[in-house]
Amino acid sequence: MPSAYLSDKKCKRLLKSAVYGRLAVCSPDGHPYIIPVNYVLFEENIYIHTGFHGKKIDCIRSHPKVCFEISSAGKLYSGSRARDFSMRYWCVLVFGKAQEIHDIQRKFEIMTAFMEKYAAGSTFEALELEDMQDVNVIEISIEKISGKVGFDPRRGE
Repeated sequence: MPSAYLSDKKCKRLLKSAVYGRLAVCSPDGHPYIIPVNYVLFEENIYIHTGFHGKKIDCIRSHPKVCFEISSAGKLYSGSRARDFSMRYWCVLVFGKAQEIHDIQRKFEIMTAFMEKYAAGSTFEALELEDMQDVNVIEISIEKISGKVGFDPRRGE
C-alpha cells in the first residue's frame, strides 16, 4: 500500500480532533497494557483523567514512559492476488512520559478543556475548584510524535 509520513503539525491536528486514543503502558511486572482513553490535547501535551487507584495508574507510577496512539481505518481495496489487498488508514503515535498533575488550578484548566471538547453544546453545572480533588489528571509530555497515512493504491492519494 502506498503510504506517506505526516508532519508534526498534521499529527497534532489529528490529535486535536480524534475522540479517543489508546494508552500503552508497562505494568510493574513488565507486561504491556493498552487501554482506550478519552483525552485532550492542551498546550502541547496530552491529558487523560483517571481514578487514583487501578492498573493504569499503577503502571504509570512504576514506569512513566508511555506510548499513545490514535488511528482510523478507511476503505479496503481488494485485488486479484492476496498481496494486492490494502486499506486506507491514518495513524499517529506519541512517545512520552506520563506524570500526575497535583496542582488544583492546573487540573481545573485541563478539565475545563475536556468539557469544551466532549460536552460542547450540552447543559451542565460548571466545574468548581473543589471538584478537582476527586479527579486524577495525567499529563503525557510529547517527546516524539510520528504519523502515517495509507492511500488509494490506484490513485496514489
